[in-house]
Amino acid sequence: MKILTPDEIEAHRSHTFKGGIEGALAGFAISAVIFKVLPRRYPKFKPSNLTWSIKTALCITPPTVLTAICAEEASNGFDATMYGSGSSSEDALDEHRRWKKLSTKDKFVEGLSNNKYKIITGAWAASLYGSWVIVDKDPIMTKAQKIVQARMYAQFITVGLLLASIGLNMYENKLHPNKQKINEMRRWENALKVAEEEERLEKEGRKTGYVSNEERISSKIFKS
Repeated sequence: MKILTPDEIEAHRSHTFKGGIEGALAGFAISAVIFKVLPRRYPKFKPSNLTWSIKTALCITPPTVLTAICAEEASNGFDATMYGSGSSSEDALDEHRRWKKLSTKDKFVEGLSNNKYKIITGAWAASLYGSWVIVDKDPIMTKAQKIVQARMYAQFITVGLLLASIGLNMYENKLHPNKQKINEMRRWENALKVAEEEERLEKEGRKTGYVSNEERISSKIFKS
């Protein structure tokens, strides 16, 4: 039985908490869709006419369920990274220690950079919906004109977000100019460690007399 170190416990807690937060945000987004979007799309569905118990259930069920699911998935993913076959637990712990030492500003910048495409996609969808809600109030334009106008607004916002992501990358490269070089050195070090470990296991197998299945199959006893 492996005794967990304080660093491993803290890293596991951090990954699980992060997964739970992501699930809660996704759940609240679903609740917002239920109460704000669905009534517009389906006028017969009116949450305001529901009882308080049903409204409370519709509000808290999505974030509660997704928080539990995402937290568990994050926990399982961390376990697979730390203790799975072919994985390096030291890399995961080193990454956790590095993240822990970062300032709040650096964490915010790196978090934006790592999730920029998710943010851009979500912002594009939100801007498309928001622009449609605004444009749809115009009584003069036709529906086709409104769709084109809403799409133009959304594209304009998306271009701005893409330019902001480029600026974010430049800023991050300025903060960490050797980040790519360090990551490349880590990959080489990991490859060398794996090669050394395989060589050591192969030598131990020869000393103890244990051989692989391939060697057993190719031996004389299996040959006709």
